[in-house]
Formats: sequence, structure tokens, C-alpha cells
Amino acid sequence: MIDKIFQVLFSRKFLLIIILISVVIFAISMWHRFIYIDDCWHGEEAYWLAKEGVVKTKSMEGILGFENKVMVYHKLNIILGAVVIKLFGWSVYYLKLMTLFFFAFFFFFLYKFIKKFSGLYNNNHFILSSLFIFVNPLMVYLGFTFRPEILAMFFGFLSYSTLESYLQTSKIKWLVASGIFAGLAFFTHLNAIIFSIAGFVLLLFYRKYKHLVYYSVITLCTCMLYTYDLWKGNNFQVFVYQIENWPTLKLGKTYFDSSIINFILKKVVNLFNEPQRFFWSDKVMVFSALFFFALIGKFKLLASKYRSLLIYTITLIIALNLTGSHIAERFLIYYYPFMALIVAIAIISTFENVKKYHLKLGFVLFTLCHLIFVGYSFKKIFDKQENSVKIHRELSEQLRDPHAKVLAPDKFIFNEIENRPILSYHIWEYYEDLTSSKIDQKKALMIAYNLGAKYIIIDNELIKDDGKPWFKDGKIRDNSYFKKKMDYKNYIILERL
Repeated sequence: MIDKIFQVLFSRKFLLIIILISVVIFAISMWHRFIYIDDCWHGEEAYWLAKEGVVKTKSMEGILGFENKVMVYHKLNIILGAVVIKLFGWSVYYLKLMTLFFFAFFFFFLYKFIKKFSGLYNNNHFILSSLFIFVNPLMVYLGFTFRPEILAMFFGFLSYSTLESYLQTSKIKWLVASGIFAGLAFFTHLNAIIFSIAGFVLLLFYRKYKHLVYYSVITLCTCMLYTYDLWKGNNFQVFVYQIENWPTLKLGKTYFDSSIINFILKKVVNLFNEPQRFFWSDKVMVFSALFFFALIGKFKLLASKYRSLLIYTITLIIALNLTGSHIAERFLIYYYPFMALIVAIAIISTFENVKKYHLKLGFVLFTLCHLIFVGYSFKKIFDKQENSVKIHRELSEQLRDPHAKVLAPDKFIFNEIENRPILSYHIWEYYEDLTSSKIDQKKALMIAYNLGAKYIIIDNELIKDDGKPWFKDGKIRDNSYFKKKMDYKNYIILERL
């Protein structure tokens, strides 16, 4: 019975049907897709780069000088976002589509990789790995979000695939390409330094000492693109100041601790905490379990026939833990091409062994659970669909002064940033973090008042957020800063006294 279910579930026809259905549902989910918090943060950075030539977030006035310049940002992603804004205009969907473009383009290179190494892979590996990368709860969200992880994954995978080509052919052009792509991944996101490290370790393992030097120089030179704007004026000082004091992450305490022993101890603790990344939420836990099940179940096969893939993947995981800014599930995307290939290898090799019923049962159960969580993720996205731009325009029309500063939800910048100065809820959140003190409603209103806000727009999400209890019950208490102007749909609008 298990054998029959296994054969049907992982048949090419069934897998292609699942992928096709998922593509259709994903396309439908793009319509009025909710605006993710990072669409706002990174979108605004790209907006001001396009409009004023400087990366900044004016909506976070008073926070580490972000309203003047931001020097710690995901550079290549923001630069490309600014290009998109210059070419097509200001819309969250243009920025989301940029991410989707690289996501879709990735599968072209995955296919080319499978074809190139036909002695190790076949079309079934491509179909299965594509399914686990695309039909994936985390990718359902971030595949259409303006964040840098997919762009970094794109360059990281290109770095690995070209490095494999070098190992097979010894042609220097592939080594050069690998170094450049690894550097571009770093230029996209600092945490993507792991691709440079993994390439270095792989070359070291295969004793390519002479060419290891070439690779290192090429990679380092490309990584230096990240510093292109650090040498102007006081930019480097601003960079150090912002990265040391970055809100919520406490990077200064992590990377600039005066005690080397404490630093090492923190990294050891991080290693023990690494499983949290893989099992952070329902978006990642089932695929992570499937990956570890495949890794353990087929370790001998992977170590003998797919050694470079195994070494590269394990190095990525360890390197991200030791060099990454913090543990977060979204960075698993860096590993996803390699995790998916390992899962595909394990499943396909299990077809050839009819006696491995425990493996077949495990793969069936984990894959079915994985697909269920994908469906659940789509449901949550559909539940949050709304025409945000239209709603924001309607809210703005309720304000008497069409150009006055307003403190509003992050997503209000789409598309009202072109009409008026906007402050974000993050000002309150980061004020608490930077001062290590909690604020109440009166203090929150005073901060908005001192920053010159004439209006405050409070949404239901803020009212219901237990972690941000400033307006938890939706009631505005007596104060000398703002009064309630009106209720509008699911929003409360306050006006400056």
C-alpha cells in the first residue's frame, strides 16, 4: 500500500499537476497581495535612492539618522529597486515583480545545471527539486515580496553551479564566474558571505590550492562593491554607528564586544540554537524535517556520489550560523536549492529500493504535510488580500490638510509617499528599543507631536497587537497632543490639538 502511494505521489505526472496548480494559485494570489512590512522598509529605501540619489527612510525620523541617510542596507537589491522605480514608477507591485523575475529566472539555471551534470541528475531531479522550492510555504510569501533573500539565493546558486563546472573541467572561466557570483550575493545581502565561504571550503577540500588564491581574490574584489559608497564624506562613520546600534538586533553587542571570550561563547551558543531556524514556524518546519530525514536516510549515497553538494550545503549552514546577524527563518532560502536537490536525490534513489518501506513512508508523510502547509499559507494570503492603495487614498482624503505630515502604518507609503511626509509606527517601536524603556499611549502621542505629525492613522492590526499596546483597546485617553477626529472603516484617525 505504502509502495503504491509512493509511486503515485512521486510520479512525474502527479508532480507536474501539483506544480501547475500551484503556479495558477500563486498567480491568483498576486492580485491585491497584502503589503509585507519589508516591502515598505526596502521599498522606501529604493524610492529615495531613485528620487534623491541617497538611501534613506524618512518615515523613521529620529531613529539613528535614517531620515538623512541609511548606510546599512541590502545594496544590490535596493539599487535594482531604484532602477525599477526610475523605469516604471512607484508601485509595490513593480518591486514585488522584480523579486518574482529573479525567482522565475532561477529555475532556468537550475534546469541548465541538471542538464549539464546529467551523469548525476535527470529531469525527475529537476521536477522534484522545483516542486520543493516553488511549492513551499516560505516561498509562497517571499517569492512575491521585495526582499533580498531570493536575489542572494539566485547568485549563490550560480556561484555553486559554476564552481561545480570548474571542478569537473578545471576551466578558469568557471572559477572566475563562481567568484563573481559569490561576490554579487554578498553585494545583495551581507549574510550571503556564506557563499564565498562555502566556495573556499569546497576548493580547499579538493586541494585546489593555487586556484583557491585566484578564487579568493576575485571574490574579495567583487565583495568590495559593497563599499562603493562608504568612502564618501562621513559615510563610513555613519555605517559603523548604525550597524552598532541597529534597532532590535543589538548588533553592536554581538559583533563589537570587547571580550573575545564572550564573542566565542555567543557563537557556540548560536550553534546550539541553529535548529530554531529550521523549525521556526509552519512555513519552514515540515520541509526542514523532510530535508533532515533525507539527509540522514541517504547520507552514504550523498557522501559518496554527491560529495561536493553535501560539503557545500553543510558549510553554508555552519557559516550562516557563525557569521549571520541573527537566527531567522527567511535565511533558509539561501539553502533551499541545495536542500531541495538533496531531498530529490533521496526520493528518486528510494524508487530503486523496494525494501525501504520506512523511507517511503517518511517521504510520503512529510511531503503530504508539506503540501497541506502550502495550502494553509495560500489561505492566509487570500484572507489578507485588499486593495491597499485605494484604501490609503481614501484615508488620505479624510485629512483636511492634503500635505500635512501623518503617522500611519508602514504600508501607507504605497502610494501616499508621493503626496505627503509620512512617519511609521516603527518610530515608537524603535524608540522603545533604543531607550530600553516601554512607552504608554501618552508618550507615543508626545513623540508623534514632537516630530510634527498633524494626523495619526491607527489600524486594527496595531490595536490588536499585544506586543505594541499603545492603542490596545482602541480608546484615546485624555492628553494634550491629539484628539480623535473620526472612525473610518477599520481605522481611527487622530488630529493634532
